[in-house]
Amino acid sequence: MSTPKIWWPSKPNNPVLEVRHLSLRRAGRAIHDDVSISFGPGVTVLLGPNGVGKTTFLEGLLDASSLRQGAILLDGESALDEQSIRNYYARVGFMPQRWSFFAGFTVLETVEYAAWLKGYRSDRLRAASLEALEWVGLADEARSKVRKLSGGMQQRVGLAEAFVNNPRLVLLDEPTVGLDPAQRVSFRRFVLEKSGDRAIVLSTHLTDDVEATAKRVIVMSSGGIAFDGAPAELAARGRETRGIGSALEAGYLAVSGEAER
Repeated sequence: MSTPKIWWPSKPNNPVLEVRHLSLRRAGRAIHDDVSISFGPGVTVLLGPNGVGKTTFLEGLLDASSLRQGAILLDGESALDEQSIRNYYARVGFMPQRWSFFAGFTVLETVEYAAWLKGYRSDRLRAASLEALEWVGLADEARSKVRKLSGGMQQRVGLAEAFVNNPRLVLLDEPTVGLDPAQRVSFRRFVLEKSGDRAIVLSTHLTDDVEATAKRVIVMSSGGIAFDGAPAELAARGRETRGIGSALEAGYLAVSGEAER
């Protein structure tokens, strides 16, 4: 299997995040090699089957301190030395696929802890955390134990953590997995409302997430990037193939090679 290479030759007009010649390895194996890509404001969806490196890519963007090759710039500022990495992390939000929490924490304590990790002073923790909980509709559950919430509500606590620092860049890894249809609709509405001038990079294998949220879609395959463009362009590919499912699903299957399996 060849090592994926990601290139996006034309940068957005106002890039929030720029990645230059980044190489990522896991357990001594190259997962992505010589990655150069930029993300502008709005929602970009990374679409692809399990195992193509979506999570590894997002984790590489999050952990700037582990860089051995390449550069990451947020609003033109490089995250290389210790201070700039700290500043970078304070302006990034992240929600992992397997979001976890401290069993004894309340909803408010959970989000406050995330704000503290982002560098918020103690006198600002409470206000920032309550505002984030208002965003996700959980202000009334602030004193509840997270472990007693439903799965959908716990997912919203994770979203509050990701947005508590009013980040410029938000990385969401398979955030709709495990949610019921109504919860997915609510999540997608929230992401659209909060995109604004910040960059949100969302990984998924669900084409419904693309249709509902994406300004741009990148289809990742085992060979690299199979498609990079607007959802309407991907749907047009699908209509050309006359494949099964929706036009977007057919386009995804066509460009990723999944239709041949």
